[in-house]
Amino acid sequence: MLHLLLSLSTLASAAPVREIFGDVRLGDRYLANAKLELTCGTETIKATTDSLGSFRFPGKTVGKCRLTVSYETQAPWIDVVGFDKPSRYRFVLELQDGKYTVKRV
Repeated sequence: MLHLLLSLSTLASAAPVREIFGDVRLGDRYLANAKLELTCGTETIKATTDSLGSFRFPGKTVGKCRLTVSYETQAPWIDVVGFDKPSRYRFVLELQDGKYTVKRV
């Protein structure tokens, strides 16, 4: 029985930790309470940044995905990639010609 438990714990620890996390800024300040959506294929996961602009999308986020940031009445987006290991991203919203864009920092 002990051998089985040790084998299972080894397998569980070897499983990939898939998540996309990071932060969002608006200029030089972090964007608190921003609504985010991560779309990977047909699956969409929603999140909200915390008071420091940080976010986390745990789960099955592997491959090319689209991250959308809802701010004011706009919803700019950027493509991101999820891997078998945690993927960290830092984003900044920029206003250009009256439209927000999302860029990697």
